[in-house]
Amino acid sequence: MSKTVAIYVRVSTGKQADRDSIPFQIQECSNYVKHFLKTENFEVFKDAGRSGKNTHRPEYQRMIEKVKSGMISHVVVYKIDRISRNLVDFSIMYNDFKEHKVAFISLNEQFDTSSAIGEAVLKIILVFAELERKLTGERVRDIMMNRALEGKWNGARVPYGWDWDTKKQCPVHSNTEAEYARMMYRLYDECHSTCVVRDYCNAHDIPTKRGGEWTSKTVADFLRNPMNVGDYRYNYRKSARGKRNDPSEVIYVKDVFPPLIDRELYERVTHQMDMNTFGLGKDGRKVVSKKTHVFGGLIVCGLCGAFYHSDADVVRADGFRPSNYRCGAHNKKIHCKAKGTSDVKLGPFIFNYISNLVKASKSKKLLHFVSDLEQILLTGPEFEQVAGIADIGLDVTFDTIMHGFKPKRYTAAPYTVIRSGDSDALTAKRDKTIRALERLKKLFLFEDDAMSEKEYLMSKRELEGTLSDIENELSALEADTADTKYDDMSFISTASGFLIAHQIASGEHINYRELSCAVDAKVLKDFANSVIERIVLLDGRVASIEFKNGLVHEFLYRE
Repeated sequence: MSKTVAIYVRVSTGKQADRDSIPFQIQECSNYVKHFLKTENFEVFKDAGRSGKNTHRPEYQRMIEKVKSGMISHVVVYKIDRISRNLVDFSIMYNDFKEHKVAFISLNEQFDTSSAIGEAVLKIILVFAELERKLTGERVRDIMMNRALEGKWNGARVPYGWDWDTKKQCPVHSNTEAEYARMMYRLYDECHSTCVVRDYCNAHDIPTKRGGEWTSKTVADFLRNPMNVGDYRYNYRKSARGKRNDPSEVIYVKDVFPPLIDRELYERVTHQMDMNTFGLGKDGRKVVSKKTHVFGGLIVCGLCGAFYHSDADVVRADGFRPSNYRCGAHNKKIHCKAKGTSDVKLGPFIFNYISNLVKASKSKKLLHFVSDLEQILLTGPEFEQVAGIADIGLDVTFDTIMHGFKPKRYTAAPYTVIRSGDSDALTAKRDKTIRALERLKKLFLFEDDAMSEKEYLMSKRELEGTLSDIENELSALEADTADTKYDDMSFISTASGFLIAHQIASGEHINYRELSCAVDAKVLKDFANSVIERIVLLDGRVASIEFKNGLVHEFLYRE
């Protein structure tokens, strides 16, 4: 198989000078290949708008894959800094080239990499290319900092409540958003809740700057923005969604813009948000930790498909404090009309249905027909309005129970599925390996006598091999999960063990109210999550239950 010559071209932005433009680089490199390498067999790898400070470039990665596959004979670039501006990345790449006998050619810098002197010259050139990149970055950063200190806008999208004035070249109050912005501050000052502000805005069709729906996070970010009192804060984060910079690096200039709201209101609102964030009440005392919602994250709306939100109801005289659940789209633009529910109704239904399922699995001698199974499953006052269960799920359950499955020993909390635990452990191991790779790279780059280049490359390859093995194990685990069949009824064993562990006679009616007072809510939630995948509500009633093995029981109600 004849090998191909790779032409690699790159520019950082779409506004490069003609001499560094993509077409110019392609023309110069292709002419070289045709006249000096005497071949028309070449492929162009083009990364437009990509920085050379790292190797996160799609076409570059595709080229390297072909190099490692033995499909490339030469790599031709117009200038060496087109392929890399980072010495470590270039050293690794060049090592791959040598290992796969690939010749590297740079048109602008003439050197012979087959000799030790030529290779040294190559690395010296790259050192200065990396230095140029860093100096350019520092110059740009200094200019932006000086502009910020002078109160000049450094670009980026203006926040909610503001518009960009093209004539004045500065942000001004928005004619359409400013009054809504002031209203949000006043509303939060009254209710002390970003959720209430969020729900009000969504219910009244007040969109975000980008036309989307408000979340408690976007409300909080808006309320905390000091620009709303006329102050300019710059270099607050390392990137748009990155970590916060050290306070000493942040530029804060007061009274740059005309304020949207008065400073007293802003400080009152942000102070209350700080109190809420750190779990403090109005008097500054620590608030009791949030309630655990047993069915939180499991309930889906049968009308619109949104997940239900949870909040705590008042405490009853016996100490029972149920959770309330309502459709998450209730206060959004679609204003879903689905009815809500609470632990008072949902708890007895779900736990007694699981208990009945356990009883049925142990009563094969009583199961002569599918109707016998249905009768056992719907035993109890919670199911008086249920006319029956859809045939599909019922038939599968009957066949599986009669066929038999091996029960597994129940272990006390936590109620975890082994497959999930393996996945979490592998994910943690993968993250740890990635961090080790980053530390190794920094050590080699910044510590002069830490290790030789060969030691670095060997250590890096070993870590990359470990990372590859972990990724393969995770992929295999996902494949195993996808192959789960309905006949995996081990979740019933988990349910049976739970009932026995908490001294509840299997099959007897469960008083959910007493159970929730006697057993920690976290234990009940972990159990529900180990057995149930999803609960669909329709008209305030349980329309269906999807179990962990994919089995779905749909309930038919009397009119």
